[in-house]
Amino acid sequence: MEEPQSRSSASSKPTLDELLEEPVELRLPAMAEQIPLVRMLTHGVVSRADFGLDAIADAKMAVDEACAQLVQLAELGTQLHCRFVQAADGLHVVVSTRSNDPRPPSDRTFGWHVLTTLSRSVTAHCDVLPGGGAGIVTIELVLNPGTSA
Repeated sequence: MEEPQSRSSASSKPTLDELLEEPVELRLPAMAEQIPLVRMLTHGVVSRADFGLDAIADAKMAVDEACAQLVQLAELGTQLHCRFVQAADGLHVVVSTRSNDPRPPSDRTFGWHVLTTLSRSVTAHCDVLPGGGAGIVTIELVLNPGTSA
């Protein structure tokens, strides 16, 4: 009886396409001082996904702005959770944190205008936690590898 090959053997290593489909996640303190780490990770993820130079700059700025908006809403001592997933329609970025104010960020700010300009699509929502008074606030972006719109 033949033994199945383990995932660690050279012949069963994941292809580049398979690696691009794997989500990349980062959890860090929800503090403004931590946003440069998210920006650096964004640069690496979008570079790996073959974004052009302008699209890399746009993606970094969009993710930076999403993080900045959520850090302002974040409950003291909570984490910022960032998730990047490559899909056929672009790079999906989900940024979330826990907030005492269970409302999504306002779509009437300059920061929101920046997000909508630099992303294919932007949505925000808040999932109220049991007991009320707090929730998980989330901003979801879809970024394009070509141009910003």
